[in-house]
Amino acid sequence: MRKASLTVLTAAALALPVANATAATKAKVVIRKFTGAAYQADRFGSLQVAITVKKTTVGKKVTRKITALSVPVYPDHTGRSQYISENAIPILRSEALRAQSARIDLVSGATYTSDAFASSLQSAILKARKA
Repeated sequence: MRKASLTVLTAAALALPVANATAATKAKVVIRKFTGAAYQADRFGSLQVAITVKKTTVGKKVTRKITALSVPVYPDHTGRSQYISENAIPILRSEALRAQSARIDLVSGATYTSDAFASSLQSAILKARKA
């Protein structure tokens, strides 16, 4: 019993300096919004994506995560384009947040909207990487 207690206390004492060293390294977190270029979804109108990116810097390690995504400009000038946008954009949005990139699956029946979405998203991601 005494030997087991001594082993646990020794392990805890050895781990303590490591924990303090880790706590001393503070992460720098920056949250910014980036808007991609507007792309034409064929004859239906233009589409533009805006992303919110959380950039975390710990030492020399930098990580970026898309935390939010909106579509301020989308095709909505006809009933058909409104229908396509209302159904495709939520799917594309969730795919982009899951993938954390512009390499997403396209939505069947909304090919032009999907292509414009992916292009605008890639444009916004490139702006975020440069910042």
